[in-house]
Amino acid sequence: MPGVSDRFHSSGVVLGDRLGDRDNNFDVLRLLAAWAVLVSHSYALVGLREPLHQLDTSLGHVGVLIFFAVSGLLIRRSWELDPSPRDFWIKRGLRLLPGLAVVALVTAFVLGPLVTRVSLVTYFSAGETWIYPLRIVVLLPFGADLPGVFDESIYGDSVNGPLWSLPVEVFAYLLLFLMGVVGLLRSRAAVTALAVAGLAWAAVWVTVTSPALGAVSVLAAFALAAATYDWRDRLVLSHPVAAAAFAACVLAGFGPEWLSVVVWTVGAVYLSFWFAYALPPVGRGLTRFGDASYGLYIWAFPVQQTIVQVLGGDIHPWLLVVVATPIVWLLAIASWRLVERRALARKPRPRPVPAT
Repeated sequence: MPGVSDRFHSSGVVLGDRLGDRDNNFDVLRLLAAWAVLVSHSYALVGLREPLHQLDTSLGHVGVLIFFAVSGLLIRRSWELDPSPRDFWIKRGLRLLPGLAVVALVTAFVLGPLVTRVSLVTYFSAGETWIYPLRIVVLLPFGADLPGVFDESIYGDSVNGPLWSLPVEVFAYLLLFLMGVVGLLRSRAAVTALAVAGLAWAAVWVTVTSPALGAVSVLAAFALAAATYDWRDRLVLSHPVAAAAFAACVLAGFGPEWLSVVVWTVGAVYLSFWFAYALPPVGRGLTRFGDASYGLYIWAFPVQQTIVQVLGGDIHPWLLVVVATPIVWLLAIASWRLVERRALARKPRPRPVPAT
């Protein structure tokens, strides 16, 4: 006769039981999160408020929250499986930089000359043109502009705005790396306390800074997700709790901003893991050609900006979505097959622990 714990676990799955299972929905989840950012920016680029503004957030912010939640758990697990400082950064570099380098070069030397409002002589004689790819690859996208490119856009001359999240994510990697090197990751109490502190910081941070800087509060999602690794054998992912978490997020959107940030962060972490592990395989057709999520994220904004420039700023946001999605998806698939997948094939494998 099953015990109480067995009956409880039968209503869901334990995170620790599924953590090493490659049969999950993370690829689909990341793809949907990247597409959510595309949809959200399709409103912002034509001067309309982004979806979910009624809940004091945006669809794009939720997409980025999901990215950081997924990253927090998987990067923490990666460190635990292979706590090599050298390998840790090689893996991170191979995941982020090759695809980013290609989009930076294509944007500067293919797209830029086609859409710039200045002469080609002026464009190619400007230092900004030549330094743009370098700034993007070294993760300094803030103020990385191109002469005459999208300078009449609602976003000013922001060429690829969503790239702001990449240095923030690398900063999260650095914090986790330092905790691993000094041994703090071996203490569940310390990791949990830092995650709680991160939530408290996020709650305060968004109330005392600008909305743009407040978005950095997604770091709290990374910290909380990394901490769940220590509670993986106790964290049950169930449909009733997922429904309650979703409802709590909706209700919190009508409350004070600090409460909304905390609830949405916790909810995004739990719902991301529930979607990945507690649901049966979903949307596999969306990823049959490869993992397009990262490519979708880094290619979408310049493509959308180009469409708005060609078709005009009065384009309906959903027409922008319909036109941009297949173009960006094809670019993302090409990025995966020709660049990202080949780079990731060079990742170092965990080294065997020598016998003692």
